[in-house]
Amino acid sequence: MSDLSRKKAIIKRAEKAAIAGYFQLDKDTLADLKLQYEASLEEIIAVLMFYGDSMGVVRLQSLQALRRDIEQVLVSLSTLQSELLSAGLTSAANLGTQPFLSYRGTEAALDISQRTTRFVKEFTDTNDGLQLSDRLWIINDNHKTNVIRAINSAVIQGHSASEAAANLIASGERPSQEILRKINRAETNKMGNVLKSQYFDEDAAYWQARRLFRTELNRAHGLAYQNSLEDDDDIVGTRFKLSPNHPRVDICDMHASVNRFGLGKGVYPKGKSPWPAHPNTLSYEEAVFIDEVTEEDRAGKEDRIAWLNNQPYQQRLGVIGKFKTELLSKSSLKENMLTTKVSVLKKRFRDY
Repeated sequence: MSDLSRKKAIIKRAEKAAIAGYFQLDKDTLADLKLQYEASLEEIIAVLMFYGDSMGVVRLQSLQALRRDIEQVLVSLSTLQSELLSAGLTSAANLGTQPFLSYRGTEAALDISQRTTRFVKEFTDTNDGLQLSDRLWIINDNHKTNVIRAINSAVIQGHSASEAAANLIASGERPSQEILRKINRAETNKMGNVLKSQYFDEDAAYWQARRLFRTELNRAHGLAYQNSLEDDDDIVGTRFKLSPNHPRVDICDMHASVNRFGLGKGVYPKGKSPWPAHPNTLSYEEAVFIDEVTEEDRAGKEDRIAWLNNQPYQQRLGVIGKFKTELLSKSSLKENMLTTKVSVLKKRFRDY
């Protein structure tokens, strides 16, 4: 066995173990994140019950103290989130360097892991100027605002409705169902149900944090992997790989299938990969060695437009969406338009 073959065998075995470890890290970290949100909600419900009177209703005079205690619970959640994410980023980056440890050494791998983790934490998105800490802060701040607003609304409306009901009863009238409903909203169990939606409804705080965690863990793992192989002359590039649980056809399918550089399907020169294609992804990369590129690969080079034209309609639709598919069918979609926002293209092609 040649030195290159031996090197490939070692790296590919380590690569397989590292990606399995990364998927397990993603699963475990997101499970811990959910437990944090569930525990936070349970603690808030306990606080509500503490401030409820003998009828289980939170009165207006308790609101200020209630809000103070709930804000403390939410600050604790924010702190735990930051610690969990920081630990996850470090672990993801460490896993990204694992396949190359035997050739770069522990010290070099540690340096790559630390630099990558620091980069992910400090990376500023050019679209909005936000860093990772800003994004997490926004999620938590919006969550706090929504929780406090829901509590304010329930307690204040319940107080006003209670006064209205008392006045009606004193005058011999019966309170309306709407007034009674508003009183009920100040009950701790009703408020708990409302707050549960603020935590776990679609696109509520937990799901926003979950997307952020998955996106950044993937970034840390993938960048550490890329940085590890950057100076290895035996490696010609990386292959874009779909996650085992890739849910539906999207742009990742094109990236994983097109032979854009004549290096093979889904293979890109170092520094040219379109990974990560979108947030909340589990796509990843694997090294391609120079002796793995065949003459067939070199002869089969194609651009993305040619690849799209060879796909069934539903595949095109999943990859580039309806409007760009219409442009493609009329030969109006060009290579440099594939990453252009649809809103921009619609202004350019007003007659479509």
